[in-house]
Amino acid sequence: MDTLSRAEIETVLASRLPNCTVFCSMSADNTLSIDVAGLEGDQFTAVNIDRRQYHGEAGINRLVREILEEMVMSRQLFRRRATR
Repeated sequence: MDTLSRAEIETVLASRLPNCTVFCSMSADNTLSIDVAGLEGDQFTAVNIDRRQYHGEAGINRLVREILEEMVMSRQLFRRRATR
């Protein structure tokens, strides 16, 4: 992933995050920000991702897993707060 363009990263992530819209932006320091929007209006943003830490196919898989884990944790926290 450290060598992919912004559009290529969006395409790869969108293919692995079904039913989600993915938008990426790259900073001048080569870090990545990712916005993920789901069908139900859920929205998640990850910022300051160091692209150099995610090499090749294994790196993309790890990033997708980390995004999904963070999305699940955020949803659980939101639901806990909503039920109080």
